[in-house]
Amino acid sequence: MKKSKEMLCFIQRKVYNLLMQRVKMVISYDGSDFCGYQRQKNCRTVQEELERALSKLLCTQVSVVGSSRTDAGVHALGQVVHFDVDGFPVERIKDALNSLLPEDVKVVSAKKVKSDFNARFDVQKKTYNYVVTSSLNPPFRKQMTYVSYPLDEDKMLECLELFKGKHNFKGFCSSAAQVKSFEREIMISQVKKRGDKFIFTFTANGFMQHMVRILVGTAIDVGRGKLSLDSVKEALETGERKKAGKTMPPQGLYLKRIYYKQR
Repeated sequence: MKKSKEMLCFIQRKVYNLLMQRVKMVISYDGSDFCGYQRQKNCRTVQEELERALSKLLCTQVSVVGSSRTDAGVHALGQVVHFDVDGFPVERIKDALNSLLPEDVKVVSAKKVKSDFNARFDVQKKTYNYVVTSSLNPPFRKQMTYVSYPLDEDKMLECLELFKGKHNFKGFCSSAAQVKSFEREIMISQVKKRGDKFIFTFTANGFMQHMVRILVGTAIDVGRGKLSLDSVKEALETGERKKAGKTMPPQGLYLKRIYYKQR
């Protein structure tokens, strides 16, 4: 009897896998009017808007799994989610879903992937951008962060070099961060000046809550002469948050790209 039940379960799983298609979807959004990516009670979120539109399109309740839980006000150019769909043509999902989604969240691409693909757990590394401007331009106040003081690009580059490699970044994340380890490896840590803007770029095997915003705040405090490089080194060595710089506002932060392991 036990063996027959196990066989039945095995067959049911096989049939399910044949009928269901796993979809990997890349989305972009303006985070200005969202409370973040992850679904919350009594608060507008990206996940909620996605699931509402998908459920309407597919005429069934759909849950999506996201690669990153971006905070309120944070934007995305390449957030990745996955979900399962039965029978609906995957090639039609992008256009059909975009017609149902609000203007501040859109599908960039959608494609069928292997049934064991996981948007969250298969991530290899992520890239974030942070944009700072010296021009106070009201129409873009929620898309970048304004700074009124001059910044030394060379000093900021020196600071950013310190972040490269494997480090304990306990001093560079929120005290509310719930992680097993504070160790992360940063492959790219740089800033480039484009006209009146400084564009920071970070690529790492993972980021903790507020980590990019604190890394940028630290580099800016060094660039304005408020923080020394020795203090930054101490923050990396001791994990003391007070040795690092300020936490920058969310509006200048963009989740740019998610990289996955080759399958």
